[in-house]
Amino acid sequence: MPEVTEIAWMPLKADAKDHEATAALKALGPEMLAQPGLLSSWHGLPIEKPSSVEVVNVWDSEASYTTSQSSPLHAKSKDLIKQVIDTSDPAVHPYHNTILFDKPFDKVASAPVVQMTAIFLPAATDKAEFETAFEGVLDLLRGNMPAGFVIGTHGWATNEIEHHPKIGGKAKVFVSASGWESLEKITAAHAGAGGAGGIADKFKDLERFGGVHDAHHTMFKKAGTE
Repeated sequence: MPEVTEIAWMPLKADAKDHEATAALKALGPEMLAQPGLLSSWHGLPIEKPSSVEVVNVWDSEASYTTSQSSPLHAKSKDLIKQVIDTSDPAVHPYHNTILFDKPFDKVASAPVVQMTAIFLPAATDKAEFETAFEGVLDLLRGNMPAGFVIGTHGWATNEIEHHPKIGGKAKVFVSASGWESLEKITAAHAGAGGAGGIADKFKDLERFGGVHDAHHTMFKKAGTE
């Protein structure tokens, strides 16, 4: 069965770092990492959103992930996490979903910096048609990958967004994760070198699907190796 990658993003309270709930979560670390089917766990602070945290768990199957969600350990950790989530802004909500990536996320997360891009698409979007267009762009890039690119992976989120304000209703979610040597290399690649078109220009064909892009950059750390 394919790996299932669980992604969670959470806005944090100002005192989250020193909160007793954070200490309790750290104490649960060994038990969390020992969960059946958990292959790896990563976390990091998004560069553009330093007052938040991104957590990525890689499971060996959908069954392992589903089982973990109904465990007493999950309930305990969820209660602790609620204590450090910032709910002061009604327009900002925690995000949680699972992704079926085409390549292992671990290889991407091991890069110095990872660009996480979510493309929110109208619910009526044909997945196969969009993937074909996306792969077509990648084919153009494969012959001349930008300097600093390490490895990438992409795939569909399991759950649709119930309501995306810019889409105006339900939205499918396509996620791309790309590993890079540095943030500077990402910036240069998107801008293009020597007047040549950058990555952003290559992906313009996808605009016809009416999607909304959201991208940020995270330096991930692997839990249990710190």
